[in-house]
Amino acid sequence: MSYRSSGISPATSLTSGSEGELVQVRIATEPRCLEELLECLASLSFPINPQLYHGVPTTVEFPAYQNRLAEVRNGLRAHSFDPDSMRVSSMIEAISAA
Repeated sequence: MSYRSSGISPATSLTSGSEGELVQVRIATEPRCLEELLECLASLSFPINPQLYHGVPTTVEFPAYQNRLAEVRNGLRAHSFDPDSMRVSSMIEAISAA
């Protein structure tokens, strides 16, 4: 039996789907803006299951597919949040760091 590399690592293929690679999104906000940020995320066209880390700043993390990131940025902009406050990392990196 021979093996031919497809150029995609096994880890990447496990976190990729029809909407691109699954990534970890992190958005930091002031605690007083948390409710508005959660309302912003709830208005997106796909479900978000955020993990909250309370502090100053408060951090909201959630997985999303790469093809949905523009929608998240546009939603942030529409709710007067800075789209550059969003940090994206590989899901494999996020899991490894945990």
